[in-house]
Amino acid sequence: MRGGADTRGVVQRLHRSPGEPLPYRDLPRSAAAHPGTDPAGRRPRPRHRIRDRACPPSPRRPPAHRPTDGQPRALRGEIQALRALAVALVVLFHLWPGRVPGGYVGVDVFFVISGFLITGHLLREAESTGGVRLGRFWARRARRLLPAAYLVVAVTVAATLLVAPPALWQQWFREILGATLYAENWVLAADAVDYLAAEADPSPVQHYWSLSTEEQFYLVWPLLVLASAAVAVRVRRSTRATTGVVLATATLASFAYSLWLTVENPAPAYFVTPTRAWQFGAGALLALLLARPDRRPVLGDGVRTAVSWSGLTAILACALLYDAGTPFPGTAALGPVLAAAAVIWAGTPAGRLSPAPLLGWRPVRYTAGISYSLYLWHWPVIVFAPFALGHDPGLVERVLLLAGAVLLSALTKRYVEDPVRFARRWDLHRTRRVLGLTAASTVVLALAAGCGLGVAKHRVAEQEQIARQVATDPPDCLGAAAMDPEDPCHNPDLDGLLVPAPEATEDDVAEHPECWVDVYESDLRDCSFGPVDDPDVPHVALVGDSHARAMLPAFLELARQGRISLTAHLKSGCAWTTGAVSTGDEKRADTCEEWKGRLQPWLEEHTADTDVVVTTAYLKMISGDADRKTGEMAAAWRPVTEAGVPVVALSDNPWHDFQPSRCLEEESSVRPDSCDVSTAEAFPFDDTFKAAAEAVDGATYVDMTRYYCADGRCPSVIGGVNVYRDSSHLTTTFTRTLTPYLLRELRTAGVLE
Repeated sequence: MRGGADTRGVVQRLHRSPGEPLPYRDLPRSAAAHPGTDPAGRRPRPRHRIRDRACPPSPRRPPAHRPTDGQPRALRGEIQALRALAVALVVLFHLWPGRVPGGYVGVDVFFVISGFLITGHLLREAESTGGVRLGRFWARRARRLLPAAYLVVAVTVAATLLVAPPALWQQWFREILGATLYAENWVLAADAVDYLAAEADPSPVQHYWSLSTEEQFYLVWPLLVLASAAVAVRVRRSTRATTGVVLATATLASFAYSLWLTVENPAPAYFVTPTRAWQFGAGALLALLLARPDRRPVLGDGVRTAVSWSGLTAILACALLYDAGTPFPGTAALGPVLAAAAVIWAGTPAGRLSPAPLLGWRPVRYTAGISYSLYLWHWPVIVFAPFALGHDPGLVERVLLLAGAVLLSALTKRYVEDPVRFARRWDLHRTRRVLGLTAASTVVLALAAGCGLGVAKHRVAEQEQIARQVATDPPDCLGAAAMDPEDPCHNPDLDGLLVPAPEATEDDVAEHPECWVDVYESDLRDCSFGPVDDPDVPHVALVGDSHARAMLPAFLELARQGRISLTAHLKSGCAWTTGAVSTGDEKRADTCEEWKGRLQPWLEEHTADTDVVVTTAYLKMISGDADRKTGEMAAAWRPVTEAGVPVVALSDNPWHDFQPSRCLEEESSVRPDSCDVSTAEAFPFDDTFKAAAEAVDGATYVDMTRYYCADGRCPSVIGGVNVYRDSSHLTTTFTRTLTPYLLRELRTAGVLE
């Protein structure tokens, strides 16, 4: 929006090609005012003129299609109904995701509406003025969208500092900055392909991804229309026809890219703008079609009624039948997009069975009127509620949250949206003033978010420094030492200590990310440490997924001590087994199979220079019944053990149905039993590693559970160390304290001396 700041500057012209009829605005003044006049503009005088002297002549109204700034435009009933339906689906999906599992399709309906309305506006301006004033267009968008959006961002900044635990600040302020700059969709797309960020708590501005996509559309789409005009002049064709070709080409290209990326890399495909542009384009092409009354299909109210009801029903069906496992926005997105377009095309038909009464129902119109503010407010209210209440809200509390969001939306509509949008005071109708205020408010909010992010990073850096100091000169009984089954100990100086602090656990991850094969990657990375070619030093191959990666710091410490040399093969969500992983993501499963197809030959080819293969993985991700999982894992191991290389299977670490670090942060004081779970809760999955080790000669099972749990309980704090970075991954700080005990267990297993 920073371009085109002067409404009095150069007007971007959309030239008509020779022979193209003049638009209505360009007719002679008299003919334009009175379409029934003769070519000279004369109008026959009526034979009798009767005037009621008590009633003064009514003032001339501006044309219906050209409302003046500061006045609300006429609203189409079917579009208002779609707005109400879309926001209702999104809000219900966020409040009761199990009831409306596909409610996210409401966003797709919004995209179609935006494409339709904005393209129609651009076409009308082009045909009535001969050009598109980019600065004025962007200023209008800013007046319409930014006041409410930035109000919610400002409140979110304050609420984050007052209510949210510091452990969330770094992630949340980073996303708040992305939302302020309308780049939140790209922030989420980057996080979506980061396996270690997959379990991050949703931020209160996560829903701004769709607003970011829409703003990016508003920046680019007018430029496409102008480019179409330039092409029309060059090739001597109609501006409207050329615009249709250009927009159709962009729409089809975006749709093709959406189909491809949804299969190849589905996680970021949901958020990135190029996979969503075709949904705006569908609305734009519909606007082009309906802009020519002479080319509209002439169909009766009966057909339009059937189309309207079918479209509304299809949107509801998508909301109820789609869920988190539906590949999106690929072919599945055609459902809500085409359904929304059908409802717009049908308009508001007449007739006894017409949906017109529903479309014009007062609650529907009211919901549509506050739909933008309701979309903005509902998600922060939901996200902050558990922190304010101290627990997850129940049914009654969720209903109250919905009522609160509606109230906030109504107040925002009344006192923020409409005054800024329609008032002419403070020179808010001037393009320069609006764009200047937009830039200033963006800078202020970005600075606020940046300062919050800086404070969060400083806190994390301080905690990391403390963790390093503790690790450099560890006190007695630190971490796993407190759980040593052969020599348990307790150091009272560690009581109340929590290293790393909850806000630092996100960054307390194993080093050497170059060894890590991410979610949708399948290349085999040969990461080696220590004297791999020295036959006197045992060579260990560490194989597995993120839980194996969590053990990497202990193996690296053994390599630094010269006790082993190490080669690590680590892939996100991919256990060493011949069976498929349970991800619900076809592309992710495929890349896992490709990676294992490269891993198995490498292990078999390097049996001569490998002394032991150590493996572990997230048991939850291994699919199938117990016998099948055991057989498939054993089938992967046997070629290696039969070649004389032992396999050591480490037990998986405890699992939680909550985030221990978040729980610990809410504790007023840290105790040994803070946020602990029972062993039954911590190990709910079949222990495939133990069963496979018993089934394969040359395989050994090493049970590390006694370093995580004791007396039937698995604590979240062991020897002053914060054990978990999320619900199932160990912190690097704790893993390093496991080093001497891991060495002991490998020696006991007879694979190391």
